[in-house]
Amino acid sequence: MTSISLKKDSGTQLNADTPCPSCGGISAQIIANRDGKTNETLITVSCSDCGLGRIDPLPTDQELAEWYAKQYRQAYKSAVQPALRHVLRAGRNAQQRWQWLLQNSDGLLNDKLAHSKQSLDIGSSSGEFVYLLHTLGFKAKGIEPHEGYATYARNRLGIDVNNGTLQHCLASELPRSLDLVSMFHVLEHLPEPIAALRNIGEKLKPEGLLYIEVPNALRLCSPHYMFFRAHTLYFTGQTLRNLLEKSGFKIVSHNHDGSDNLNVVAQYVHSHNMNHGSDATHPLVSAQNARQWAPYLLQQLKDGQPMRKWRMRQEEKRTAAQYENGQALLDALYEKH
Repeated sequence: MTSISLKKDSGTQLNADTPCPSCGGISAQIIANRDGKTNETLITVSCSDCGLGRIDPLPTDQELAEWYAKQYRQAYKSAVQPALRHVLRAGRNAQQRWQWLLQNSDGLLNDKLAHSKQSLDIGSSSGEFVYLLHTLGFKAKGIEPHEGYATYARNRLGIDVNNGTLQHCLASELPRSLDLVSMFHVLEHLPEPIAALRNIGEKLKPEGLLYIEVPNALRLCSPHYMFFRAHTLYFTGQTLRNLLEKSGFKIVSHNHDGSDNLNVVAQYVHSHNMNHGSDATHPLVSAQNARQWAPYLLQQLKDGQPMRKWRMRQEEKRTAAQYENGQALLDALYEKH
């Protein structure tokens, strides 16, 4: 195992402690050596062979399962169950994601075809997307590793959200039984993404769709925010599509690589494309080196972000305060009659 000196800066070449989960490569360049949220030691590297970003060493499945079951939501949202304003925000995000899927599913999905379709939302948080699909007629289910949020979804929204790990919960799904699997800001948390994606693929019907959203690791953000322990993987549009193709999927559609979040719709075709393109020029290293406080803050002020965020939060608080609970809020938002 290679010991990494914290004196090494971004761009330093090394042999990583754990191989790349996409291509198996060991050679890498350091992107960052600190957790952007806690300032604790955390090595993040870019694979020299395929360009995928990852923390090094990668955590084990057991370590991740224990952390997500109890600590993740508290550590990053300071809550064991969602506040109403967070339910409102997540509900609005769910609507936007559904509309994007309708427009980018190549005619394979629409509102009329939703009735009685089988869907599974992986990492469903407090269940807003599952609830939306339920109102549209899906036989909608979810998986959420955090006990408090899964309990909230079941008890407060009355939806089928299973608490547990991805591997454990998928074991109960029949092969080729699902029409739609969604994963919003989940794939970047998995230490073995190819195994997980192939497992998901085997549960999809032949015409079934996988809908993924992950953060774009090249997006504009503060110098210290990007890399932290909750995310094991860091994607560009290229490395995300490469990973999906290597896992047996074909890309149906995707959004612009310059977006803050990367969206992909894919179908499982079993064949594993080993001759995909490379993103091994280390764009993650270049992007991190370009992140400086002065230009970032100037851009934020130029775009009016501080005031916009403040106004958004105030509007969310006012709107959420009109409802007694999350279900009433979502019913109004989704116009359930």
